[in-house]
Amino acid sequence: MTDHIVTVMAQDRVGIVRDVSSAITGIGGNITHLSQTVMRGYFTLIISAQMPEGLAQDEIRQSIRQCGESGELEVNVRPYIEATTCPVKPTERFTLSMRGKDQKGIIAHTTGYLAGRNVNMDDFYCYVREGVLLMLAEVSVPVDIDIEELQRGLEDVGREFGLIAHLQHENIFQATLSVQPVMNLQRQKL
Repeated sequence: MTDHIVTVMAQDRVGIVRDVSSAITGIGGNITHLSQTVMRGYFTLIISAQMPEGLAQDEIRQSIRQCGESGELEVNVRPYIEATTCPVKPTERFTLSMRGKDQKGIIAHTTGYLAGRNVNMDDFYCYVREGVLLMLAEVSVPVDIDIEELQRGLEDVGREFGLIAHLQHENIFQATLSVQPVMNLQRQKL
């Protein structure tokens, strides 16, 4: 089996994940990772899949395209190559949120600030509704970075654009979203 990365984009409809995953299974593939979202009516999907040896990228692409209507699915397939060019530094994961009036340059300026400090963006969501921008990112911060300094810098970036910026360690973020600790407290009282 060889690993491949597959991306699919199309106008959204019900059943695309089913169709694509069935096409991959139909050619003997096994999906190992999947991330999917819909943005402004457009479906995007990225998959890591193990494929049978000798199966050409064009064969994979054609099998997936055929599971949709003619011209519906934009499909890209490339072999998975493990990243070896940059040394892996120890990091901690944080959640960054920014909110405020939308303006040109916010994303470029914020991501430029983070990249300049070797902070990697693992997941990133941003949308504008009624003129208000909401940005949510999961970032990997090298352990040798001063978190308070990074937070102050992000707050400064936010102030430039009239945004509120907040950086929170993933453990705190996860704890505030989880009901399990609350459920455990209730059990202890019983």
